[in-house]
Amino acid sequence: MAAEPSAIRSIVSLASACAVATLLVVPRFALAQSWKPQQPVDVIIGSAAGSSPDTMARAIQKIWQDKRLVEVPANVVNRVGGGNTVAWNFLSQRAGDGHFVMVSNINLSAGHLTGTTPWSFRDFTSLGILFHEYIALSVLADSSIKDGRDLLARLKSDPGSLSLAVSSVAGGANHIGAGLAFKAAGVDVRKVRTVVFDSAGKAMTALLGGHVDVVSSSITAALRQVRAGKTRVLGVTAPRRLGGDMAQFPTWRELGADAEFSNYRGFIGTPSLGAAQVAYWEGVLARLDADEAWRAYVDTNELDRELMNGRQALQYLTELDGRLRAILDDLGLLKQAK
Repeated sequence: MAAEPSAIRSIVSLASACAVATLLVVPRFALAQSWKPQQPVDVIIGSAAGSSPDTMARAIQKIWQDKRLVEVPANVVNRVGGGNTVAWNFLSQRAGDGHFVMVSNINLSAGHLTGTTPWSFRDFTSLGILFHEYIALSVLADSSIKDGRDLLARLKSDPGSLSLAVSSVAGGANHIGAGLAFKAAGVDVRKVRTVVFDSAGKAMTALLGGHVDVVSSSITAALRQVRAGKTRVLGVTAPRRLGGDMAQFPTWRELGADAEFSNYRGFIGTPSLGAAQVAYWEGVLARLDADEAWRAYVDTNELDRELMNGRQALQYLTELDGRLRAILDDLGLLKQAK
């Protein structure tokens, strides 16, 4: 029996749709195979050895090499200074070269708003985001500051009575995380004595040496000293209590300060990378995200894994830009808007 015209149209439409889908998928697969690095890759870090981005990059480097996710040697290179500006300057001079990538974080989104750097996320090629990380405020294990409520009460009474260490730049993620908690408690954040270090490691060293009273850092940096028994955490900017060794520490919301904030971590490339180069690095990050060793690293360090490709990351950063303007304005840190 001959098929009805409507049935024939349906079959033709389905065949056409499949053909279009094939055209869309196959070229992208081919695109990802059309470029690969021909020489060693440099993974640029804008902060010092021992910082959270540095620790993350070296963990990734090992997985890339052990699992051959990247076919050539990958070198972690620290280019420190100016709250990542030295590294961004270096990256900007290698437009179109896919052999240089850099660990990105919220400082690239905030720096052009605080006036600490002329660079913004729009000046580079977005390759993807891997996870989000919360901010912790830490004191020495035997500090006279009893808990988070005690800290907020002291600063509300006298904002200059305690010193706060942050890294790696004023107006960066660690500064914002602390500032949101202080602001929510009615502290005059502009009067808090803030000391900036070029890495969380150096900020923690200053705390351990008794040179500062409080450190605002990533969870990764805080965990090292908590596990060593040298510090305790007063509060975290997470929406819920974290697990593992961090489960004993409250969120700021539990302490009456509505301060929720996270720092993204991912990768950017040099300006003007081609579609094939972007596709290659997106593929590398997708394979990393699926790797068991990487997922174990994420879980151990209490990170929120959330893979985004380059296009998704750029959309996220564009939306984040508007939110950061409002936050930085509230904290008195907004200088200009590029």
